Amino acid sequence: DIAGTANDPADTHHFFLRRIYLTVRADLGADWNTNITYDFAGGFFDAAWLQWKSGSNTVDLGLRKVNLGYEERTSSGSLKAIERSGVTRYFVEENNGRRLGAGSYRVGVFADGRNGKLFYGAAVTNPERAVSFTNSAGTGNNTNNQFAYWANAGFNGSHSTGTYLFGAGVGILPDQGGKSGTSPFGVGTGADLSVWTVYTDLTFGKMNLAAEYLTADVDRGVYATQDATPWGYWIQPSFQFSDKLELVGRYSYLDTDGRGVNLSDGVRSAPGGGTMDKLTEMYLGLNYYIKGNDLKFQLGWVYGKSEDTITGGVAEATSTGIRSQMQLNF
Repeated sequence: DIAGTANDPADTHHFFLRRIYLTVRADLGADWNTNITYDFAGGFFDAAWLQWKSGSNTVDLGLRKVNLGYEERTSSGSLKAIERSGVTRYFVEENNGRRLGAGSYRVGVFADGRNGKLFYGAAVTNPERAVSFTNSAGTGNNTNNQFAYWANAGFNGSHSTGTYLFGAGVGILPDQGGKSGTSPFGVGTGADLSVWTVYTDLTFGKMNLAAEYLTADVDRGVYATQDATPWGYWIQPSFQFSDKLELVGRYSYLDTDGRGVNLSDGVRSAPGGGTMDKLTEMYLGLNYYIKGNDLKFQLGWVYGKSEDTITGGVAEATSTGIRSQMQLNF
């Protein structure tokens, strides 16, 4: 990684093991199975659930990701860009007073189904993200003592030269608005959070276009007397030159509506750059598929810019980097 800001240069050159997963699956009879995936790099479970299945309908009990955020729900092993977009990270990663924590891992009950081209799902979970053993094994308290509710639906299929997918999702998270911490307007003080997403994924021959729009209502998201309605989108076109080589580009834009975002909130390995109101990210890369997604090499250029202070001042911070990744699945 090589990253720096215009106002506070900070170069980084580093190798690291981003993900190390071990998955164990078992069939437990005609209608039951289980999946346990541990991430040695992160030091926590990526999935731990028991599943009942009947035809195209499933019910999962345990730990997994909720169906909110198309890019977030895409397996890390299938991402065309090395990292998820800054918009996705802002909406789904942990609430640090800026990001929302409105997606990703939860403990609860998840139902999914399909009827022809139509797919749908719903879940009832704990409201907090489960990204540690303490989160997943903990009991409710004043910040997380209500359930969160999730729903999604869409349809997909094929056409003469490719495939199409359209979908939408919603999450209702009581007491998960506000800022972080336990201040008079922090998480768990009656400030609720709602989040919505619409997305599409289209292929036409060797071309692919994926895109998503996310928005949220955050009670007391800026101050004790001011809510926030952040929104953002990402667009990712790609072109498959051959079975081995693919060109990928992505553009994402985020407006936090006064809540604030740091450059490092959306661009991995970037410096903080100060709290700004908007974030732009661009990615351009090449994927070399040695054996599909099971063995591939990715190389990409990433640029990020945060701008405009949350009080209305003119300022910006930028980051430019070259990322590469070798991925092995077996």
